[in-house]
Amino acid sequence: MKSFYSKRAKLVFILPGFILFTVFVIYSIVPCFIMSLQNHNGAASLGWVGIENYVTTLKSPAFWAAHKNTYWLLALELLVGIPGSLLLALMLDRAGKAAKAIYRFAALFPIVLSVAVVGKFFVLGIFDTNVGLLNSILNSVGLENLTRSWLSDSKTVMTCIAIAYIWQYLGMNSLLFYTGIRTIPGEFYEAALIDGAGFLKASIHITIPLLQDVLKYVLIGATIGTLGMYSQIAIMTRGGPGRASRTVIYEMFYQAFKTNRFGYGCAIALLFLLECIFWAFIINKFVAREPIEY
Repeated sequence: MKSFYSKRAKLVFILPGFILFTVFVIYSIVPCFIMSLQNHNGAASLGWVGIENYVTTLKSPAFWAAHKNTYWLLALELLVGIPGSLLLALMLDRAGKAAKAIYRFAALFPIVLSVAVVGKFFVLGIFDTNVGLLNSILNSVGLENLTRSWLSDSKTVMTCIAIAYIWQYLGMNSLLFYTGIRTIPGEFYEAALIDGAGFLKASIHITIPLLQDVLKYVLIGATIGTLGMYSQIAIMTRGGPGRASRTVIYEMFYQAFKTNRFGYGCAIALLFLLECIFWAFIINKFVAREPIEY
């Protein structure tokens, strides 16, 4: 009987979110799929084209170029952003009370800023050709030959966007990791210390394995956030120079709202949705383990 009421209570809490998800996410996929089979200009259908929009998408060089940019952002987030967040969390756990209080404020500060503010800060304050901090530092240390228009160079523009994105969410992810670290019983570290394990070994063999749930949450959030990036690009570069900083989501919006090819844009959206589902499955498959109780 107790188990029955426990399951019922869980259902009550899950149901409102499930209803909202069904109405605003699942249901919206149906008209999107129907539109993807049409030559649609956003106002009316100009006729059915079947899978032509999907074929056009898969054959489009712009679609695959946007993929390259998207996965470059994801690679930088996974290889730099998340490890950096974890490292900060490990350092924060060993810091004093005053340092922890200061860091909590500093970590949350970028999150309360809008994407527009962060984007403009990096465009005007960091990467600007004339007054940007990056070029100013290079000039001051005698490396004038390395200065450039960072956001107008196709070789550096995506990395610059990734830096802005990582900076904004680095603190939040580190606090998530730190919260997970604080739930690990201290007895584990005491036993490791007795066995002669230092900070590095304890982190590798105790902390990181016991952070699997937090790690999975951060990985899924970072993957979805990076794959779905649009606002940062719209504010910082508008997809330029040329098409050099267009991601898949930006390409989808551009085709739908700039060229009025809504059927084509919906085809891009649904194909990319399948990719996102695939990556969510992969993360759950390889990160998930048996629940750890302690």
